[in-house]
Amino acid sequence: MELGIFTGQAMLSFLATHELATDQIIAIGSHGQTVRHRPPGDTRRHGFTTQIGDPNQIAEITGIQTVADFRRRDMAAGGHGAPLVPPFHQALFQPSADNTVVLNIGGISNISVLGDNLLGFDTGPGNALMDSWCEQHQGRRFDANGDWGATGKVDEKLLMDCLSDPYFALPPPKSSGREYFNLAWLAQHLTTTNITAADVQATLCELTARCTTHALQQWAPNTEALIVCGGGRLNTALMQRLQNNTAARVTNSEHWQIDGDSLEAALFAWLARRTLTGQPGNEPAVTGASGYRVLGAIYPA
Repeated sequence: MELGIFTGQAMLSFLATHELATDQIIAIGSHGQTVRHRPPGDTRRHGFTTQIGDPNQIAEITGIQTVADFRRRDMAAGGHGAPLVPPFHQALFQPSADNTVVLNIGGISNISVLGDNLLGFDTGPGNALMDSWCEQHQGRRFDANGDWGATGKVDEKLLMDCLSDPYFALPPPKSSGREYFNLAWLAQHLTTTNITAADVQATLCELTARCTTHALQQWAPNTEALIVCGGGRLNTALMQRLQNNTAARVTNSEHWQIDGDSLEAALFAWLARRTLTGQPGNEPAVTGASGYRVLGAIYPA
């Protein structure tokens, strides 16, 4: 409830800053904050996902109809409820690029392989492991520019042990989260003690790059352009490691005149509009759902 109240108040502040009236806004698309994501798998019959940030509070505080809960309808249809971004990436980038893949590096990394046979899935850890390790050893929530990790060296044994995880060999559709890729997962692979914390950070940075480029080699071998968005695009060391591991041209989304910090917010505005116009928001080939579905629940003003 508190997150919903905070979000509603933040929306009012945002509108005031940009001198917009609430009656100029058709709807708010609110993703909320994922606190648990468990996709369907061999060991569990039903998958589930949970986002907090009460949309009733957002609608009540702003007086603007709010659309939320975008993932669970796809899961009800047998899908993973993620990733939802590939159709949006297709609409945004495809007119100007062929053989293009969009890589979103948040806590988890996901790719959108654009084209006639749209494909997308979570490739593995993005910033999650690096952020957690940095906070544990440096007392900072993230490694700005990747500077700390750049002082270390990649430990090949640790890297190979991490890459041996079965998740990376799974075919799409697949999705993951911090429930899987976390410090407890890292501890299972970190079996040697003669490795510095900076070396582990460098290795985690290489892991994020390598699991992404391995996915490209397997599922999008003709990629010519890799467009990077999300917070990971600000990690200079990570961007360089991505370029070192692929022949594709690696650029951030700003190179394409797209604000990488606003892209995910724009996605949920786009999804909200599709909900209100009765259009599907998922791509079954991406999520594994049994068909196209209109996503989201509407909370009237």
